[in-house]
Amino acid sequence: MHRFCKKVIEHMYETRMEKFLSSFHDLYRAYGHLDEDVFFREWFERQVIRDLVYYFSPSAIVSSYEEFRRERMNLLKTYVRIYWRFCKNPASHPARIGESLRFFGLEELDEESLVKRYRELVRRYHPDRAGKDSNKMMAKINYHYQILRRYISDRCNKDSEVRKTV
Repeated sequence: MHRFCKKVIEHMYETRMEKFLSSFHDLYRAYGHLDEDVFFREWFERQVIRDLVYYFSPSAIVSSYEEFRRERMNLLKTYVRIYWRFCKNPASHPARIGESLRFFGLEELDEESLVKRYRELVRRYHPDRAGKDSNKMMAKINYHYQILRRYISDRCNKDSEVRKTV
């Protein structure tokens, strides 16, 4: 039961992390008044624990959750801190669109080539494949990917607004 509970916890956090990475700007607008640790407790931990209590006994949750915290929590908090700090002060952050393009080795920005290159880098540097030392590289990959995705999204929104007014 302990192993199963731990797998469920991992899945729940991965799902939350995917939601966080895909919409961290929107989350920052909603929760920006909180610091990173409080946001992490509110948005990640409370939701996961609330769902776990529904399915598992408290004793199973406590032992599995503590093991998960020791193994993975610092990595998740690092991601949140990086993105939160970027949202708080994007002008002071070193990465710009050009730097992110160079990071991915792209000449021009189009969504298809960005996603392809992102997946290649994730396969190469994922901690499950490359080891725990690759966590910082994964944070950089996701950070630059989000910058370019946001730029593409903003550019598409501006293009559609121009079409509506014309």
